[in-house]
This record gives sequence, structure tokens and C-alpha cells, in this order.
Amino acid sequence: MKTHKKNQTSGHHKDLSIYIHIPFCEIICPYCDFNKYSKVDDLIPNFIQSLISEIQRNSKRFADSKIVSISLGGGTPSYINNKDLMAIFNSLKNNYFIDNKFEFSIEVNPADINNPRLELYEKIGINRVSVGGQSFNKNILSKLGRNHDVETLKKSLDLLSSSYINNINLDLIFGVPGQTLAQWEESIKMFLDYSFPHLSTYLLTFEPKTKFFRDLNLKKIIEPKENIIIEMFNLTIELLNNNNYHQYEISNWAQKGSESIHNLRYWNSNNYLGFGPGASSLINGTRMKNISSLKKYIYLSKNIDNQNELYSEVTTITEEEKMIEYIMLNLRMHIGINHKDFEKIFNKIFISIFKNLINELNNNLLIKSNLKTTSLTNKGKLVSDYIFTKFAEEIDS
Repeated sequence: MKTHKKNQTSGHHKDLSIYIHIPFCEIICPYCDFNKYSKVDDLIPNFIQSLISEIQRNSKRFADSKIVSISLGGGTPSYINNKDLMAIFNSLKNNYFIDNKFEFSIEVNPADINNPRLELYEKIGINRVSVGGQSFNKNILSKLGRNHDVETLKKSLDLLSSSYINNINLDLIFGVPGQTLAQWEESIKMFLDYSFPHLSTYLLTFEPKTKFFRDLNLKKIIEPKENIIIEMFNLTIELLNNNNYHQYEISNWAQKGSESIHNLRYWNSNNYLGFGPGASSLINGTRMKNISSLKKYIYLSKNIDNQNELYSEVTTITEEEKMIEYIMLNLRMHIGINHKDFEKIFNKIFISIFKNLINELNNNLLIKSNLKTTSLTNKGKLVSDYIFTKFAEEIDS
């Protein structure tokens, strides 16, 4: 697909990604800390109008940009109806230059997948679907508060398997309180039976402001033991490596050539534009974040002329922050930090300025570092947040 903004001439265009935040959910999962709302369907029509206003308002600023990926996240993007999804797409198509090989991705709830939706997805050019399955075990799904059961998940995956869409991702969660190694193995093997090209495996974290966090503090649930988490992580590596999937990022596995273009652009700090309440943008070293309140977003987006009035935060990234982010994002990826690239960007020699820390992490088998690259070991991936903090402390000192 190649679409042109009206009266736009062809020429050199800078690559740009677009993220659209759809904040609506049927229910609120007890572990989720994303910006989301439930039981406010009466606000959806006004939200769609406000979102389209924001899309149109930004189009002049990015007339020289070529859209190489679009991602609809949330919340639950598949919760909105086909008419509203079509309206969003038409707004993008009519206001931006979209590359003919762009990745167009949508996050879906298994309960929302049906043939009419898939027909619309095909019509508007969606070519990647990410399914929030989370588990193939009924007890784990119940504990996670999901609104689908195992049969609904399987039915949705069967429909996708027989559809035109080849690029399919499944989300699975491990480290759930009470989850056994056998239950996790069952979910991984069920994924492998479908042979989808992409899998995201997320370790459950107990984020503040979530029900799980409150329940943990009240001792209503117990965090899994560290040895169980390690066993689950190692089992994931073994099963997926043996089936020709490679871990190109800590939480993401893909068959060759099926890595997420959109996510890679995030991890490489490429420019992206975010629409919707709470959505973030990164443009040439400046980070902007929209206000999170749904009602404020709806009101302001329909009634302002200047996009800056919609931001709750505008931050120019400092050199130190840029370095911290570069290290964190590159260490999350399998290829790790390329020392020559680091030197080109920061005019500093990586193994010199972090010599002591590199030795410490090497001695503890948390990283693999040589003259050319530094990357996390499997052991290091399990404590990646600790490693990122150590580098940040070194930079700030």
C-alpha cells in the first residue's frame, strides 16, 4: 500500500513510526499498569473524534515524513468497532505519506477475533496481529483476570492461522503466583504447535497502582520463588532455540525475518509519533507525552490549535540521559552494544569509561564483553534492571 496526503509531492522523506493508544478495555486486568479505562463506552465516539483531530493537527509538521510502521496498542484496540477503526485508518491515509512496505500492527484480545474483523483488517492493510493470549492454562487465565478462556484463545488462533495474515505474535506471561513449570511448558509447546513467527514472553511484574501489587502487600498472593523464575526462563530459551526462534530482545522471540519493525524502531531510538491519551513521542531527541486523563484529552484535542497544549511533559534528552537510554535499549537486544557505534555517538570509548563495571559484571557472568561488543548473558537478562541501574549510577557519578 502506498498512500499520499492530498497535494503532497513525492520526494525524500524521513522515516517515522506512529503509535495510536486506544485506552478502552472490557475489564481491567489485575496486573496491568497501562493507561486504560473500562465501562466508559459512552466516551468512545468523542474519543475517536479527538484522536482524528490530533492526527490531522500533526500532519503539517510531518509532511516530509514517510510512515514505515503503525501500531495500535492500548488498552485493547480490538475493543472498538469496525466503523471507528476504519475512521482512524482513513485519517492516517489521508494525512500522511505511508510507505508501500509499512508494518501495520494491532493488539487484539482473543475474544474479539472473528471473520468480519479479519476482513476489515485485510481491507485497511493490517499485516501484523499481536494476540494477548497470556496462557493456555485455565487456572492461570483466571488468576490473571482475563476475559477469555482456553477454548476462546484457541479458536481465535485457529481463525488467524487460516487468515491472510502471516505475521502473528502471541503474548505469554510467566512468573504468575502459583504457576508451575509444567503449566509454563504447556503454554510454550502450544505456541510451537501453531508455528507462529513471533512470541513475546513477559515476566510478570508487580507494578504500583495495580491490584496485584496491593494483593502482594496484603499477602493475598505470593511472589514466585527465584529458582522457579530461573527454571521457566531457561526452559523458554531451550524450547525456542530448539525450534529455530531467536531471542532478539529480552522478551521477544522471532523466526528469521519476523522481528517487529515497530518495536525495533523504539529500541533503536528512531523517531516515533504517539497519538491518544498518555501516548509518548520521540522526535529528534525531544520526548513529548500527552496528558493521560481520557476526559481532558477528549476536551483539549477537539478544542486546541497548538499540539503543545496537549502535552503533559516535554523533555529535551540530555547527553547523560541519552547514554543511559542507549545502553539500556541496546543491552535489551541480543546484539548488545557495538563499541564503535557507541564511540561515534558519544565520542567516548565504552570499555574505557566503564572498565571497572564491565570487569565486575563479567566476573559475575552477567555480561559478555570483548573489544567489539558487550551483551547480556542469559543470567544477566534475568537481572537486567539491576544492570541498567549500575550503568546509570556510573554515568551519573
